[in-house]
Amino acid sequence: MSASADLTESPEWESARAEWWQTTQGELARLQKTVNEAAPGTLKLETIYAPMHDMAGLAGVLGYPLLGKIARGLIETLRKGADPLDERMLTVARAHLAALVALHAKDVRGEGGQAGVAVLAKLASIHA
Repeated sequence: MSASADLTESPEWESARAEWWQTTQGELARLQKTVNEAAPGTLKLETIYAPMHDMAGLAGVLGYPLLGKIARGLIETLRKGADPLDERMLTVARAHLAALVALHAKDVRGEGGQAGVAVLAKLASIHA
């Protein structure tokens, strides 16, 4: 790694972030398609849970804490729901994935400011 005082500003860190971003783009598209096409009672929890768990862990580390919080909100809600996913859990997953896909496409880094707070609040209202 370079001798930069802030490791997150090193070329190696940026390379890792860019690689994650590219990989995540395809993964989110695949998950969104899977969830959008699923009928209630046909999609196993683990199909969505495992990749969202990974995103919740990595997103914040790589500069996308808002994406990480959205993924964490989804997995915490899925843990309390039906497996396979029922209509309510599919609705929750669809909303979270739509937000993740949109924010990822815009390369929203950080917490997202007031808009990020609004997105998290809207998603939390879907859980209730």
